[in-house]
Amino acid sequence: MLGCIQLYVAAILYQYRNNLLLELYQPVWLALFAIAGAIATFASFMMFTLPEYDISCALRQPIMFTCLSFMGNILIVRTWRIGCIMGVSQSFIREDNNNGRVGKIETSITVSRLAIMKVLSRISSWRGFISSCGKKKSISNTGIRCKITFADSMWIVAVLMIPQLILQIVNLSIPNVRLESIEVNEEVYLCESDTGSWSLIVGLVLVITPFFLSLLLNTTGDGAVPYQFRELSEISSSLLASFCILIITLPTATMVKYIIPEVYTYLMGASVLSFTFPLCFCVAWKRACIIKSQGTKKAAGKPAQTFKRSFSTTPNNDNELNQTRLKEAEDAAIMSKMFEKMGKPNKALEIDKCILTLFKSDGEYTWEDGFNSSEIRSLGPKELEVVVSTMIDSAKRWWKVFQSKPSDNEGEEAKSRAFRTCMGSLSIFKEAPAKKLMKDRSVIFPGYSFMVAMTKMVQTCNPPDGQSPEDFENEVALSFVEETSFQQYHHGRSLAMKADMMRKHGRYEDALSALDKMKLIYEPRLHSKVILQEYVSDHCAELLAASVSWLCYLGRKEEALRLCDYIIEQILPEIGEQEFLSLSAILYPICLCFKDQGKQRAAHALDLYQTHIIQPMAEGGKKAHPVTIHMATPMMIILKCLNNNSDGDHASAKDDIVYMLNEEDEKYPAWIEAASVSYNDYAFSTIYAEVCLCLSRMDACGEQESESLIKEGYRYLDISETTLKREDGSITSAVAYSYYSRVLSGFKETETN
Repeated sequence: MLGCIQLYVAAILYQYRNNLLLELYQPVWLALFAIAGAIATFASFMMFTLPEYDISCALRQPIMFTCLSFMGNILIVRTWRIGCIMGVSQSFIREDNNNGRVGKIETSITVSRLAIMKVLSRISSWRGFISSCGKKKSISNTGIRCKITFADSMWIVAVLMIPQLILQIVNLSIPNVRLESIEVNEEVYLCESDTGSWSLIVGLVLVITPFFLSLLLNTTGDGAVPYQFRELSEISSSLLASFCILIITLPTATMVKYIIPEVYTYLMGASVLSFTFPLCFCVAWKRACIIKSQGTKKAAGKPAQTFKRSFSTTPNNDNELNQTRLKEAEDAAIMSKMFEKMGKPNKALEIDKCILTLFKSDGEYTWEDGFNSSEIRSLGPKELEVVVSTMIDSAKRWWKVFQSKPSDNEGEEAKSRAFRTCMGSLSIFKEAPAKKLMKDRSVIFPGYSFMVAMTKMVQTCNPPDGQSPEDFENEVALSFVEETSFQQYHHGRSLAMKADMMRKHGRYEDALSALDKMKLIYEPRLHSKVILQEYVSDHCAELLAASVSWLCYLGRKEEALRLCDYIIEQILPEIGEQEFLSLSAILYPICLCFKDQGKQRAAHALDLYQTHIIQPMAEGGKKAHPVTIHMATPMMIILKCLNNNSDGDHASAKDDIVYMLNEEDEKYPAWIEAASVSYNDYAFSTIYAEVCLCLSRMDACGEQESESLIKEGYRYLDISETTLKREDGSITSAVAYSYYSRVLSGFKETETN
């Protein structure tokens, strides 16, 4: 009967494995957990009641101990998977040692927990290495962006099961160790082994160890998994209940073993059941109760209906209601973040919608309608922060959906919702009275940053109040500057983004004026690392470097060279050597400027690029961004061509010529072409056209190769022209088109000569 109940729990968990709330508790693993408990339960009663058969005795320990070890290892793997997804294995151990002995104990627990997490991650990394017969390198699967599959988890369970499996294989295969049926009295049988109880003791140790490790992984403190998924109380209460039963059943069973064998049989069965049933109830059944409490119709219903509480007990006051909503939103936000890191942005968006529904006065939140004015006015400071941050996160997730399906209808809808949701967050923050009560307004800064980032890639979708895209984008930039006026490094970055927006619309003089204001605030030594830490890249430094191209385009080359020297001396030393994306964004415009200023400057550009990009990439290239890798090759060829030796060639000229004429080798993905114009004011195809131009002038280049390179260069220039001209004939970027025109003139000059 009890085994059937466990199978029923497993069936419920598996049937509703895709339920929004249940999915994060890993219902498939819980179903396997309950099935293993059911098998151990059935086996305990069947085999303890059939001691007269050798096969019953021989299979008793292997089946029960294997199932119990499997259950313990499932608890370990579930906690490890949550920990890796949330990035807790990368947590820092605290340095506060002022708490005496308690602090030391907590620190040792933290160290042990993180050590176990890292060991499990290393075991997971072995799977690819072994399955590829050593062809793939073993890479640890930890960190914020890792993705843990069911196969990864199953692999760890299999590895952790190896000691128990080896022991049970020994128990079955060696006659002296194997349990056999022995008749102790007339028609009274017991299972005994010639070697005594050592295998039983070892097997019990291997059973108990995973459960204690799972307890350790579920403890609180630094680097612990989120409390919503912590199962410390469930596991500890189950083990405590089991212990209380075992201290009664095991001594009693020992005393009546040879006197009343039937009682011994049932006591041993109860001992096994005391271990499996409390665990299944406290761990698996409680998760299945999520479905039970909703009912099967609700479980398959709307996500917001699933998640939103009914508040059947009316709170005593508005403050209690707000606290309840905030707590609900906090729990949901963690789940949303987990779904995103599991590579399921659509499910994360469903939970985001549930969070926003909590703050609706009536009905369910929709991406099209958002909040009305009365709902916005009713938000308190904390509620405003939650709503705005959730909407910004939702916009980013919609953008990810768009990027994964950019060409179909679903992608277009996702793009539209990304813009609409981000606009909504900015509008709500601007309109809400609670904004005036907030001391720290940095919650809205990511919204402005993300809006600017989107508008750099695509045209703004449906600006509000009938505004043109340009007017709306300028308004966003100005609002960002106003909001950050009291926070220095944020303010510097907002001025940089304002300049970037002006640059996008061809207002280069205005953009340079905005950067002049930014330079009065921005101190590389103080601000660069902080901005990198918060925003991934130092936008202030990158825009200053980008303005070198603007100055060259405007004919202010002396100013451009002075700015290059300032960036090299003051900013470049502050950028970490592994920050390849920022380093590349800073050095590319400088190198493009230096290459046209004579041999000395070209040599300096080559030295800078080799020192800050090529050499560090060779030493730690796993961390290099794909854009940096694609950008490095053409720039190095150009700089080497301009720094040729006395024979008129550089050492690898022949190899570079072969590389450029290899039509089967795709030089760069198509998306880099548009991105390079949006972010850097040059078409990537123009860079490759200049590579062809430089190589065609090398002494190592034969006449036929030169003609082929010129032909290839013109092909790249055709791509550039398509990229830089809109359908109406207008230019997308004046700076990029100026560079294209210079390279085109270089080809015409070469053909003339």
